[in-house]
Amino acid sequence: MPVTYELAHEAVVARLSTDGAAHCERVAEMAAEIASVYRVDPTGARLAGVLHDWHRETDVGELLRRAETGDVAITEIDRAVPYLLHGPVAAHDLALEYPDIGSDVLEAVAAHTCGAPVMSALSMTVYVADVIEPGRRYARASELRGVVGDVTLGELFARAYSASLRHLIETRRRLHPVTFEVYNLHVAGVRP
Repeated sequence: MPVTYELAHEAVVARLSTDGAAHCERVAEMAAEIASVYRVDPTGARLAGVLHDWHRETDVGELLRRAETGDVAITEIDRAVPYLLHGPVAAHDLALEYPDIGSDVLEAVAAHTCGAPVMSALSMTVYVADVIEPGRRYARASELRGVVGDVTLGELFARAYSASLRHLIETRRRLHPVTFEVYNLHVAGVRP
């Protein structure tokens, strides 16, 4: 049976806390809105948005175990901060749970934590939606919501990624090795 938004939403509500499920709902709606503006598939964006935090509340030991047994690449930083694996592990497990799910949706789920060297329009859309969904109250989120449609999707992603990176640096968090590659490919090289 193909996975629909309704089926995915029901599964997310069953597995996540009320707050976690509400965040996924907001990301799904924001992703669909952004997708409509940038001519990205809104159905895929909404589906990836609702599923993006499938493993957000999974115990870190379980995330590591699933990554190890699921052919998910694990870096030293992932071992130190297993939370960073929740996107890639979710993509792996969702492919098993829903064999008919599109690879584009799985790529967007996998890339929503650190980004990826290859970012499709759908992956950028879901990443941005996660950063700027209405529950995000910091000033940059509001600014970013205000430029949707005024800048290219690549520029919107670059600004959202920069805001996320700025937060990681200001709070002295570890940076995943892929962060540097994503920044150099998709942020430093993007022109408005």
